[in-house]
Order: sequence, then C-alpha cells, then structure tokens
Amino acid sequence: MAEPTPQTFGKYVLLSKIAAGGMAVTYRARMTGAAGVTKPCVIKQILPHFVDDEDFVEMFIGEARLVASMSHSNIAQIFDFGEVDGQYFIAMELVQGQPLSKVLRRAQRMGMGLFPESLALHVASKLCDGLDYAHRHVGEDGVEMGLVHRDVSPDNVLISYEGEVKVIDFGIAKATSAVEAKTSPGTLKGKYPYFAPEQAQGRQDLDARTDVYAAGVVLYEMICGKRPYEGEFVTVLPRILQGDCLPPTALNPSMTQDLENVIAHAMAVDRDERFQTAKELSASLVELLYRDNPRFTPSELSQLMAYLFAEELTAEGRKAEVTPAFMEQVAAWQSGAVETSQSRARPLRPSSPGLRSKPGSDGGAKPPSDGARRASSVSNPSIRKVTSTGSQRRVTNTGLPRAEVSSAGRKTLTSERPGPPVPELPEEPDTDSSDLGQALIPTAVPSAVSTLAAPRDTPVENPVVTAQSAKTQPVSSGMGRTYTGTGHRTTADEARETLAKEEAEQRARQQKAVKTMSLYVFGVAAFALFVALLYHFVIKSDVPDTGAANAATLWVTSTPAGAKVKLNGRDVAGKTPLMVEGILVGEANTLVLTLPGHLAWTRRFTPASMMLEPLKAELQPVPPSEPANPPPPSPPPATPPPVVAAVATGTAVEPTVVEAKAVEVAPKEDAGAPPVEDAATEDAEPSEDPVPLVERNNKQINDAEREFYEVDYPTRLLVVRPMYNAALIPEYTTASIDLNPNVSYSVWTQGSASLGEGKGTASGTLAYFIEGDGPADSSFGLLSASARTIKNARKLHVFAVDETGPEDNSGSIHVVVRQSAYVPPRSLVFDAQQHAVQLKPEQQVLLRGLNPRATYLFTVRDDIAELRPGANGRVQQVLCIERGTSPASVRATHRILETGKRYQITGAEDLRCFFPDAQQGDNQGALEMDIVDTTSLSRKERAAALRGSRR
Repeated sequence: MAEPTPQTFGKYVLLSKIAAGGMAVTYRARMTGAAGVTKPCVIKQILPHFVDDEDFVEMFIGEARLVASMSHSNIAQIFDFGEVDGQYFIAMELVQGQPLSKVLRRAQRMGMGLFPESLALHVASKLCDGLDYAHRHVGEDGVEMGLVHRDVSPDNVLISYEGEVKVIDFGIAKATSAVEAKTSPGTLKGKYPYFAPEQAQGRQDLDARTDVYAAGVVLYEMICGKRPYEGEFVTVLPRILQGDCLPPTALNPSMTQDLENVIAHAMAVDRDERFQTAKELSASLVELLYRDNPRFTPSELSQLMAYLFAEELTAEGRKAEVTPAFMEQVAAWQSGAVETSQSRARPLRPSSPGLRSKPGSDGGAKPPSDGARRASSVSNPSIRKVTSTGSQRRVTNTGLPRAEVSSAGRKTLTSERPGPPVPELPEEPDTDSSDLGQALIPTAVPSAVSTLAAPRDTPVENPVVTAQSAKTQPVSSGMGRTYTGTGHRTTADEARETLAKEEAEQRARQQKAVKTMSLYVFGVAAFALFVALLYHFVIKSDVPDTGAANAATLWVTSTPAGAKVKLNGRDVAGKTPLMVEGILVGEANTLVLTLPGHLAWTRRFTPASMMLEPLKAELQPVPPSEPANPPPPSPPPATPPPVVAAVATGTAVEPTVVEAKAVEVAPKEDAGAPPVEDAATEDAEPSEDPVPLVERNNKQINDAEREFYEVDYPTRLLVVRPMYNAALIPEYTTASIDLNPNVSYSVWTQGSASLGEGKGTASGTLAYFIEGDGPADSSFGLLSASARTIKNARKLHVFAVDETGPEDNSGSIHVVVRQSAYVPPRSLVFDAQQHAVQLKPEQQVLLRGLNPRATYLFTVRDDIAELRPGANGRVQQVLCIERGTSPASVRATHRILETGKRYQITGAEDLRCFFPDAQQGDNQGALEMDIVDTTSLSRKERAAALRGSRR
C-alpha cells in the first residue's frame, strides 16, 4: 500500500486517517511550532452537517473549553480546539496504544477466553479515577462544572503501550445529543448496550451515576468476555430498564462473590442504590485487586500490550519486550480460560439492588439466529469478508462514486455552503465492533502505517421506548420482510408502529391518571381545610385562652398512649399523643398524666424559650399487690428509702411518679408538714400523708435489698449482680438500626456531642448494645472513631449515660455501619438530647463517697456472671461511668471493666456500673471488684500495686 500523502490543516499536518464515525473523522497529525518544533497529536474534525448547526457549534465550543481545562493522568489531554476554513476541530494528546475494545478482541484471538481479572480491575479502577476527576472538576470561579461523559465504552478507553489508561471524548456526547434531539426527535443515538436505565429512558437529568453504571458495564464485559446486553435495540431496551441480564458468575464461574457484588451495585437499576461516585467504585476495585492479588504491579498491563501488539510495535520501530515470567503467566491465562455455561446461570442474591435475571429468561446469552447474521452482513456494506485464498476484500460497488457507496446508494445531502473537502487518506484497520459476541475476523496488520488508539464514533439511531411500552415490545425476526408495492416492509417497521400505538395508549392512560390524581388531591385538600377549620373554631375554642404573650406549645406522648393530661391544674382536652398549649415560658409548669391501671406521671419544669423539645412519659403499671384504695400508712421511719410520691384527695389516693425516678421524703413530725421537693426541677404534688415506696419490676424493695443498688465508700468490695443491676436498654430511647445477624459489620463514629455545659465535655465515644443470639460478652461495648467489628446483631442500640438530663445536651454523632467495601455503608445519628439515657436507680449499682483527690485501684475478680443460660450467656465485662467534679467528667469516663484486670481511677466522686441487657429474668451470678486506696502508699509500693493496671 502506498504511503499516505500528508495534508496541511492550519498549523497541523494530517499524516494518516485513524477512524471515521457519525460525528467526526480522526487523523494522526503533527503540530508545527516556531523554530521547527513539532509535536505529534490527534486531530478530530467535526463533520460538515454538524458544523452547519449553530446550536451544536455553540455547545461544542463551550464543552471543549471546559474539557480543555482538565489535566489528569487518566484523561487524554485536549490542548487545542478551533476552526480552520469553516472546519471545527479538536487537537488532543496522541496516546501510543490501542482502544480497550481492540485489546479485548486481540486477547480473545490470542487464546485468552476471558480477560485477566487482575488487569480488568486495574483498568476499571483507573477509568473510574479519570471519571471522578471530571465529575468533581471546578472552573475558575470555584464552582463544579457538572461534567458527565455520557458515552463511556471500551471504544473511548485507550490503553497505551506503557500501560496507561486514558479516557477520551469528554463533553462531546453532550453536544452531539443536543443536536440529534433537535434533528431527530424521538430517537436515541449512541452505544445503547452501555446505556444506564435513566439514559435509555431519554431523561436529561443525567449525573455522575450514569457514568458509574457504564463503567460497571465495561467491567462486566472485561470479566465475562461479553456485554451484559446484546441484541437489537427493541429487545435490549426493556431488559436494561428491568436489569434483566445474566449474573457475572454465570459467564465466569471463577470470579468471587465480592466482585459480583461490586458489579451488581455499579449496575443497579435505581441510581440511588449504585455507588454514588466513581471514586467509591474505584476504591472498592483497588481493595479487591490487592486483596486477591497482593503482588500485582501496573507493569503487567504494559507487558500484556507488548505481547498482544508485538507486530504493531515492530512496524513502528519499537521493541516488544516481554519477560519470561510474564510469558508463563500468559500461558496460565490461556490454559485457565473458563468455558461459558448457561446452565450455571443464576440470579444474584435477592438483597442485591443491581442485576436481575427473570425466571426463564436467557439473559441475553442466546446466540443470534442465522437469519439475523445474514441480515447483519447485508445491512453493513463495509464489513470485510474472507476470500477463498485467505485474503480480505471489501464489498463495494465499483460503479458508484466512493461518497455514494458509503451512504448505501443514497447521495449525501449537504448545505449550500459546504466545508472544505476532507482529505482522502487510506483507512486504518477497523477499531470498532458491533458485537463482541460474534466470531472475530482476523485482519492483516499493515506494515507501513502504524495503528493508533483513537475514538471511533459509531452512533446507532433507534426509537425511544418507555419502560411501560418496552415490556410489550415484540421481538423482530432476522430476515422477515414483506413487499408492499413501494418497498420492503420489515418487522422493524411493525415494531415501530407497535411502539407508537403503545405510546399513544400510554399518553391516554397518563392523562386519565392526571385527572384522577387532580380530583384526589382536590378532595384531600378540601378535607384538610375542613379539619383545620373544625379544629380552629370548635376544638381549639374549647381550650381556655391563657392570654399570655409567653404561652408556648408542647408535644406530649406517653407509653402506653391514651393518657389524660392536666396542665397547671386544668384538664387538657384529648389524650396522648397530644399537642398541649398554654405552656408558660419563664414560669414553673406542672404537667400530670393519668391512665387507668397506671401510676400518675408528674413533671414540673420551667422552660427558657418558646422552642420546646417533645416530652415523652413512661407510665408505670400499678403493682398487683397494691390495693386500688390503700389505707393511710403509718408514719415513715427516720431514714426512709426512695419513694414514689402519692397524693391523697379525700378518701382516694392518687399515686404520682416524678419523672419515672424515686423521690426521697424527709421524716415528718406532724400531719401538716409539707413534702420535700426533689433537688432537681421536678416537684411532687402536695401530700398530706406521703408513703415511702420504691417500685422495681412490680416488686417492692425493702431496706435489706438497698445494698444491691447503693454502696457507700469506704468499702473493700463492690459487687455488680446481673439479676439486680442489668439495664434493659430496649426500654430506653436510643439510636438504633436493624441489621442482618448473618453478616459482620464494621462500626465507627464521626463527630462529637456534649452531655453537659462547660469546656471539654464533648466526646465522640458512645456505648452500644446488640440484640441478637451471639455471646453475651460481646453484646455491649464502646464505639469510637476507630472501627469495631460486630456480629450476630439483629438490632444495634447506640447510647450514652447522662445524669443531668437532656436540657444541657448538644450536638450529634454519626455512627457509620459498613458491611463490606463492596456495599455502600449505612449510618444512624445519635442526638444528644434524644438518645442520652438516664438509668433507673433499680437497674444499676452506685458507689458513692469517693475522694476526687485520691487514687483507687479496682481489681475485677474472675467470677461467673450470666446474662442468659448456656455457654454464650457468661459475661466477663461490665459497663461503668465515673462522675467527677469537673464538667469534662460527664463524657470522658465511660469505660468497660474486664475480669482479671486492674484499673486506676482518680478524680471521681462516684462510680455507677451496670450490665446492658434485654431482660432480667434469666440472669445469674455476680462480678466483684476489690477497691484499694493507693494514695498513702509510697512511690515504690504504688508502682508495684498499679503494675498492669489500665486507665
């Protein structure tokens, strides 16, 4: 073949044609600068029929300007664009290599049934790195440009001979789609097997997740040897919209389940279920790559390119160096090719939101019929055929000019002002393939002209089909034609007519649905207006108006619901849950909730602002042993236990609980002595004859059991008993999330929250409790910024113990729950005002009277304590909270004490310990702690005593 004649194009010299597509013609070129400086490059000339469209030119220039500002190792650099004699062009970096599509075909031809998995993961991760950079690219004003490639496919991914991965054609697809939508409304153009579902629907609100989906399809094709969706557009589209394709393991049984999960999440039909950024997908691929291939190096890709394209490198005067070790690896790849078996096809796990395979569906694996192959060969006049002698020839019509042959017998229409003629240069070998599943046709490699990697645009025009109409779309046969007198009528024409009919019916149904929805919305609005008027003029009018300017509203709920509410001595209409109006800001308010069969609940508070937090009341049931109308009790002893205040009204006694906590009542000398109010802001109703009672699990606690809950220092021993000191965490309001007990999770915290006022009270440490069937010893612990693994969890509770109440709490902590690197993580939020737990006195043990200036040594004995029967019920740790004199002690003292270990405690006034649990009925045993005051010891004695202790 004769050498091509160079053509001058502005300051560039066009050396040879690389490819020609529906939008542009690509040339290998050389830029000539001052003093004879030259630079190799690639010139992409926009075709004349696009140049004549002003909208396309305007958008093309804008997109090219944005893309030219990008600079990334995985994106082919665009360093010039402009116009020469009315011909718009782009000058881009010359990548000495091949497109990924040709690399895949050449690998199959060289005996590799499947592309090596490690190299596929590496190429896909680099592709995602380039996409992520473009998605996050910001302009000179610091605002993200919102770039989306829209046409990610193996043709637009270049692999250099040095092993570099480059993405090309950023911004071109957007400009092309805009002019095509104008010139051919109702059609889709592009490489539809790589379309995301939202792109196949013709939606315009495409974002980075569209490119993530296409990257997943490219990865699927590399790993499995074929695309997930192959066939005619009218049959492929409904499968794309439904995610109906074979799972990767059906085509490549040797791949791991983790890799299948990555592909499934990248190709999820709902884009909210995909990896939200290309960086997340890249991170998962890199982690998977080096987990399974710890000795992988990127140089393996350059070695593979040298092996696959040795003839091309030799023709360009370059050395194709391949090491003997890599040749052994190639031999292993060639001998280890996995044969595709459709009998192994199975759908992905039900929890996967990505690929789906409908029962009885062939998943796109059915080979095309012979008629379809013949139709394909006839409809494409440029396909090469092999002669009997083994040489190649192109089917052409020698009686027609070249331009007419390229348009299949129809003369191309151009504008009155045609652009400059396109230089006629010899064509390079074809770098595109309509279907990788078809048999590859070997092509001769030209010795004089080197093949260069460059984009090849092959747009395919197809009608837009909605998801509804695509379900009923008939499948067209291969060569079915009907002569109508004026031409041949094919099954494709019948499919288009069916689609048009379905679209008309869909529009009619949508209009009917809109009318129905409008009537429904109007009815709902009218009903809401009626309810609002009824409440304002009837219900609300019954509520006495306080007339105060400082009146606020409080949302009150109770457990159980249905309690009556009394505010400041007046009854409030309705039952809980209820919006209570008339709360006086800056003044003391008394709120009483009563419910038959339950103790009354009382709360006395003074709000500081009009913004009130919702109030939730925990109503305690009346003990069975206590009569409905108990007789007046005898005077209380000199040192009464904590009590539940009771208010006597006439002959009936109305018991009240002060914020679900016990209230101590001082001994009275006469019947007229006033009751003692709680030290906090909570007050009990006046009582003529207070009764000292303490309720614990519907059982009365006497003074003999008080030592189980309160211990005064000095003492040499602190005992924590699961049957008495277990806190039932599900009864409290915690931050919780449901989990799969068969999966392990990594959990950590982000941010900090404060449970008190003052400097140093913020912390990111939280306590957790697991509901599940796992070992009781691992059912609770502490969470921090360091990841912690939890297992056997049906539900995870996250909380912090607070003694001062939620009024001085602030901030929130995000708790991240991650299943694996291949599944997007979940999270829950701990709110300091909602999820801080105030433990009930009967669910903990309190050690009081410690000296904050003293140093104590706690040694936890290796005793037996059980939270449930069986070997899994034994617990060897206990959760404790210190409280000191400084505000910082509110949060910095949550700690886990383990058996057989010693701990140093200083600066504490009291210590409370408990076992987080779900029920107390099956608890047994105890944990004992020896307490030694080491303050008075000498330095040597203290060092010996504290050796091995944990802070």
